[in-house]
Amino acid sequence: MAFLFLAAGVVYPIFPLYMSLRGLSGVEIGVVASASALASTASAVLLGLYSDSIGRREALQAAACAALAGLVPVYSLASGFGWFLPFHSAFMSLGGAAMSLSGAVAMDYIAERRGARFGALRTSGAVGWVVGALVGGYLVERASYQAAFAASSLAYAAAAALYGLGAGRARQAPAGAAKPSPLSRGAILLLAAVFAASASNPAYYTFTPLYIVEELGGSELEASLAFAVTPFAEIPAMVALGALSDRVGRLKVLAACFLAYPLRYGLTGLLRRPAQVVTAQLLHGLTFAGLYVVGSAHLADAAGGATGFALSLFTAAFNLGGVVGGYLLALVQARCGYAGMYLAAAALSSLSLPLLLASAKLGSRQRSPPREQP
Repeated sequence: MAFLFLAAGVVYPIFPLYMSLRGLSGVEIGVVASASALASTASAVLLGLYSDSIGRREALQAAACAALAGLVPVYSLASGFGWFLPFHSAFMSLGGAAMSLSGAVAMDYIAERRGARFGALRTSGAVGWVVGALVGGYLVERASYQAAFAASSLAYAAAAALYGLGAGRARQAPAGAAKPSPLSRGAILLLAAVFAASASNPAYYTFTPLYIVEELGGSELEASLAFAVTPFAEIPAMVALGALSDRVGRLKVLAACFLAYPLRYGLTGLLRRPAQVVTAQLLHGLTFAGLYVVGSAHLADAAGGATGFALSLFTAAFNLGGVVGGYLLALVQARCGYAGMYLAAAALSSLSLPLLLASAKLGSRQRSPPREQP
């Protein structure tokens, strides 16, 4: 998992810069990004379903990583919108599916205390991503994009080799098992809550750097710090919140995660100093790390043998929320400015809590024993 996320971390942040270097306009880059996000979401669900049906998840993951290792160097040949649109969509489809499937592979090793143990395993991916992003930026600045592509390819190859070595040693997912269904009404409501919360994510990923520089008069360094500080909250939160959910229940921890969304965006819009805004982004430990780990554990608990499908649906809800929210929040920002946009993000993400409460109520009703007839 560490090598998989390291490989992605090397190239994902530099893709927009590389596309611009190869002649794509801002609009064309946006179209490519949107198309690849939608393709990645669909492929994650399909690969998750397939992994449940064959019951050999880790071997499938090794094959996906090996294919990615071969595809990354092809970017050196890419040129023009007509080239990037199909190829980048295909690459991101496989890459996104592999990252989603990594959670299901990890779950195959875990029978008890899933929150804590999955959180601990997932920190390896977080560390890999941070290291990869630093390596990719360094190689582009000091060497070339081709050097970054080569480093990513080697990391994908290492991930393929390690997943291949693990195939057969993990507790295999039972083929075709899918009881209880991950598409129960409670699960659907939880996924709707994830969608509502993630629709606010562009307020952070897209607009926070612009807000710090254009609205608050901060520097580019201060804008980058808004992203650099998040791993310090994210990595420990994965373990701590996962373990807490084992003790107090998944839904209670998820409620805290969803409450943190409007708090984070409300603070970001109200605070007037760049350093204060950067500090508020430490809530990322709840709004990403806690939500991902505990939400994945909750769906895996309910999915039985259909872990791959269940976790792919979590990824789909998270990604699609970001796609829809990106357009909505861009319109609000254009009409109402940054203050209005952050207020809209807080209001939008607050819809997740009633959806979670409805999911919890429905789940408790389904678990209640039927009343005896007199």
